[in-house]
Amino acid sequence: MYDTRTLGPVTLQLFKQMKSHVSISDFCATAATVEFAANEGLLENNLILFKLSFPGFELEARCREGMVFIRRNGQYQHSEQIRGRDRLHVAIQWDVESIGCGIAPWTGDWSAMDRHMRAVRTPYTVPPLELHRSLRAHNLLVGTTYKSADDVFATVLDCLHLCEEDIRKFGAERFVWGKQGIDDRPLDEPEISRFVASFLASYGAARNFDVSCEPVSGSGNVDFWVVAPVSNAGLAKVAIEAKKADSPNLAHGLTVQLPAYMTRLKAQHGIYLVYWLKSPTYPRPGSNSYSKLEIEVLHPLRRAPGIRSIGIDLSRTASPSRA
Repeated sequence: MYDTRTLGPVTLQLFKQMKSHVSISDFCATAATVEFAANEGLLENNLILFKLSFPGFELEARCREGMVFIRRNGQYQHSEQIRGRDRLHVAIQWDVESIGCGIAPWTGDWSAMDRHMRAVRTPYTVPPLELHRSLRAHNLLVGTTYKSADDVFATVLDCLHLCEEDIRKFGAERFVWGKQGIDDRPLDEPEISRFVASFLASYGAARNFDVSCEPVSGSGNVDFWVVAPVSNAGLAKVAIEAKKADSPNLAHGLTVQLPAYMTRLKAQHGIYLVYWLKSPTYPRPGSNSYSKLEIEVLHPLRRAPGIRSIGIDLSRTASPSRA
């Protein structure tokens, strides 16, 4: 009835009829939807549809008595109840701050499910970075190698832009505000970097690069980098140095800290992340947009080869113009 796979600390229990609907890589995404048709009274049975278990993280969907249930850690949601053996349309979905599910009589129109969905807001939750690493270690994620270190660099740059789009899409930028309980104060750079790394890791799971964001002993800082396999060349690394846009060390980070970090990692490429943080009560820095800050402050600086600077909009106001 069930397939159970154990990969180190990861356990996936999967109802056999769900095998064509669920991929283990789905659980590495910040948002996903599973849809299928339930036939011949399937939902009347007390079944686990899928259950992923990892230390500190669980995601489970099950059914019984004509209903579907989803649970992530301690939060639950259930669908409406439809008894009987008629064919039903089932949808189960999750993102970083909600879980939901729904069932409806089968019509063949997938869009008809929207009005049947029920969802509950949850604490901000992304799959643990260690989950991605465990799956990759067992070759369960896409394992193709890159042609060159330049390809790795270009891919990571693209994915960082996609991370920003996801953060704004879900309104997740609010999670980088509230230092010491003060709403108009952004968190410190290491905490923001861990937040960004959690989004970037989901893209890495699909594109075969690994993200590390580890504390530096005794410093309060983090080492933030990406590593990926390159054909006939071993591993390529991309060093990431991050600063708030209003940091007094903004220029120093680009010209001194990032090159030194690249040397320590033996990385050919480096990314300088600038966290754009503004709100009506936090009007810093003085520039009106990140693009102007880039032109006025960063462009005039000499930078080592293989370095790119990128701004990530984490403001609490409308996105600043990047034109």
